[in-house]
Amino acid sequence: MTGAGGATTDVWEGPPVGSARHAAVVVRAAWKSSLAGSAEYRGDLVVGTLVSIVWLAVSAVPAVVVSLNSAGAGGWTLPRLMCLLGVWYLMDAVMWIVVMPNVGQWGEQVRSGTLDGVLLRPVHSLVLCSFRVVGVQDVPKVLLALALVVTSLVLGGGPPSVLALLAGAVCVACGLVLLWALAVLTSYKVLSHVQWDASFLLHAGLNLGRVPIPLYGDVLRVVLTWVVPVAFLTTVPAQVLFGMVPWWTVGAALGFAAASVVVVVVLWNRELRRYAGAMG
Repeated sequence: MTGAGGATTDVWEGPPVGSARHAAVVVRAAWKSSLAGSAEYRGDLVVGTLVSIVWLAVSAVPAVVVSLNSAGAGGWTLPRLMCLLGVWYLMDAVMWIVVMPNVGQWGEQVRSGTLDGVLLRPVHSLVLCSFRVVGVQDVPKVLLALALVVTSLVLGGGPPSVLALLAGAVCVACGLVLLWALAVLTSYKVLSHVQWDASFLLHAGLNLGRVPIPLYGDVLRVVLTWVVPVAFLTTVPAQVLFGMVPWWTVGAALGFAAASVVVVVVLWNRELRRYAGAMG
């Protein structure tokens, strides 16, 4: 734009600064930068793909063993176990593509002072701190996970209806929201307690989701479903895809996801007020 005297001035012509659309534009630009930088290391992407294939094969062993030594305990036949494994692997992929490169670095950023610069940008701090970096080398995991889910549905006769497929996709999305929320809840205290590190709870919760929650004992099953909703990370999406649970379960998944976002935002804003910065 040309100002007075013919001088050229830079004016932001995108969405309003600080809005959700503006945050999306900033995050998208950051992801493009990460992708451009990773394009120079194609060898790492190839190695990462091979490692992901081996890791997925190893992860599938327990499901195969269970299916060969049981008659589908609780209705969990091999295709259904494979579907759960695919959803779990998708969650694991997102954890290493988005969660760990961002949330997992908060402690180091607080100690080094680099978090200060992030917080000063005109974007919601939690959004930018959670999503600005992407681990490109683990992207092949997403494709492998989706391929496993599709294969399991084909072997298992497919979802009972298109509605079940859509509901399953909604539950997967809710599971991803819950995964992010759990990551933030185990890490946000680092803003006021520099040595804080409870990330092991995130890994523990996700690993518990590798086994169908109904196969746990009664008490643990209730805790992992309604107290710490690990079941909604992996088990519920697989159950919905195969029509194993009533439809109100989808509403419960949406409710947990929405509630988790509200809780996380409130706690983050409260903790941010206590953040003294690198010089504090």
